[in-house]
Amino acid sequence: SGGGSHKDGEQNNAQSFTTIPLSIDQNPDSPGEKERILDSGGYVSPPPEPGLTARVWLDPNMTQIGLAMARSIGDHAVKGVGVIAEPVVSVHTIDEELDEFVIIATDGVWEFISSEDAVDIVGRCLYGTDGEKQDASEACEALIKAATAKWHEFEGNYRDDITAMVIRLKDLWSVV
Repeated sequence: SGGGSHKDGEQNNAQSFTTIPLSIDQNPDSPGEKERILDSGGYVSPPPEPGLTARVWLDPNMTQIGLAMARSIGDHAVKGVGVIAEPVVSVHTIDEELDEFVIIATDGVWEFISSEDAVDIVGRCLYGTDGEKQDASEACEALIKAATAKWHEFEGNYRDDITAMVIRLKDLWSVV
């Protein structure tokens, strides 16, 4: 989920949420992304193992810079080989009755945490399905801790940027 993904949870009852993905990953081997990269002189390698992402490379031997996303802000070294900063924009009309919260996070969160798991983690915190209700900041912290633990489990001491926001929509409506 390069650059930050947007996920949304709808509450069905106190313990069950429907996950509505608000973005799609623009991986280097995705249709359209791969063709643009190859047409620009870049190289795309397949994922090194299941669960990992393909990479964009500057050279065919894959010895220079490699990037695990096809769209990025500020990665100027790979701009010339088809990595672009233009976002894919989607629209979701918020239903004030059903939509409960939005999760906005960087790819470091989504690398090992699925949208469904993220919505479950945040929903359990916000609605007290684990005992006590927490605020959006605490739910966000729980998501970040879960992502950090997954990085440690799969990558040891290395981890990508993990940044997230949780926005409780019901709180927004009560302020207006």
